[in-house]
Amino acid sequence: MLPIDGEIDLEGTINLGEDPYETNCTEGNVYYLENSKASWAQANVWSSTKFNKATPDTERVPCSDDIVEFPANIQTTVTLPELPQHVRYIQVGDQQFTSATKFYNYVITGSDQPIQFFLNTLYSVGLVIGDTQCQSRSGCPCQDNILQIDCSSKYCPVPTCVHPIKPIGHCCKICGGYIFFDITKSFDIMEFKELVEKIVESYGSDKLEYHIGRLPNDKVQLVIVDKDEYEGTSAEVLNTINYNMKEHWVEGTKYAQISGSPLYKSGMAGKIFISMFFLVVCTIGMIYVYYYKVPEIRYPMMGRSLPTFLARIQRRSDSVVSLTRRDSVMTSTGRTAFRNPLYDSKRGRVQVEEEVTPQ
Repeated sequence: MLPIDGEIDLEGTINLGEDPYETNCTEGNVYYLENSKASWAQANVWSSTKFNKATPDTERVPCSDDIVEFPANIQTTVTLPELPQHVRYIQVGDQQFTSATKFYNYVITGSDQPIQFFLNTLYSVGLVIGDTQCQSRSGCPCQDNILQIDCSSKYCPVPTCVHPIKPIGHCCKICGGYIFFDITKSFDIMEFKELVEKIVESYGSDKLEYHIGRLPNDKVQLVIVDKDEYEGTSAEVLNTINYNMKEHWVEGTKYAQISGSPLYKSGMAGKIFISMFFLVVCTIGMIYVYYYKVPEIRYPMMGRSLPTFLARIQRRSDSVVSLTRRDSVMTSTGRTAFRNPLYDSKRGRVQVEEEVTPQ
């Protein structure tokens, strides 16, 4: 037997091309398939009907009341957990293991099985197998020992909101909202779930997904996301739940965070401001043109002598008023001229005397 960290060195040569001495070989393509490796604490390894978009990665591993199944038609190597994890029982193909001892014997003797299990320690599989049920009114955490989740294989899409959030236990930033708070001894997790379900249904349960997680050290986390594309509904629902939570549920820290508006709505305020700005500028320009006429520029007629300058710009074109001396000579233009008799003329000035009437 080889040690865990042992290796085998093979010496030889690889010849590329056709072998002239081989006459019975049919041509074809040969592909090298990489051995599949996974870790118990690796994100996106486990699947379950109870998972949704709001489920944190730390709670996507088997919980204490879960049945762990490994299909018989897969070939993989699984690294077992370092910290003790409690599960109901383990199913590998057609074999069922209800105790850690039986599973350990299978692991160390199953070298010819398609599913290989890698031990972190030589004498333990890191699992506690047995049927347990939560008896606490405030709920029970998924596991008492939270594993350090390996997020290296997790694909994180680009969030479609202004301020993405990252709830406790999530590998990626998401759009939605979450509440994290310390619970009191009188906290009833079923009562809290009824409040969440009632508010979610009022907004439309077909549009939202949520997850309520009971964490160690008397903490609870609620995560809400939009089921399809983020529209901001989950953020509104979280605010409503936060407002309607009962005071006797919370003791100490209470933290709520939402991700804000969708990205396609984030630039609406700026677009509206720019549109209004140009509208005001155009309105002012139209008013200016209306009250202050644009200067008239006359061009010479074709066929006549071209002046060396353009016509003088006249900003007032309605009428011309000029001031003249009163002794200037008035020339007749065919119209009748009226003179003011109070001014000097050939007839002389009219004398007006004041008469005092005795009383």
